[in-house]
Amino acid sequence: MTDQNSPATGENIPVRRARVGSVVLYDVREHELELLEEGGAATSQLNFAIFLYSIAFTSFVALLTSDFKSDTAKTIFIVATFVGVILGTYFIKAWRRSKKSVAKVVSEIRNRLNGNSSYEPDPEDVENQPQDI
Repeated sequence: MTDQNSPATGENIPVRRARVGSVVLYDVREHELELLEEGGAATSQLNFAIFLYSIAFTSFVALLTSDFKSDTAKTIFIVATFVGVILGTYFIKAWRRSKKSVAKVVSEIRNRLNGNSSYEPDPEDVENQPQDI
């Protein structure tokens, strides 16, 4: 049983289109796409850094405001403070590094439009170009 209003019956679907003034297309190489995909990890690194700094701050405040009856508990809070600060700093640096590399790739792609790019064509790209006949 088929729906009489479905596109499969040959009925045309009305399409409304809003025109744009111009469209800019950028050529992107495979390794650039891979770098941009890896940029998604930067968000996770920032989230881990915020989480670890939160733990470090909370542990530090607990150390300052609490009287610990057990030295073991106090040691755990000290370790949590130092580990949170050290790993949080590592993840912040990793996030900044990956953020800069993604921004550099995007800038390189955008500069191709103005001819300011240091882009060297890959020999495989040149060989695979369609030939005008």
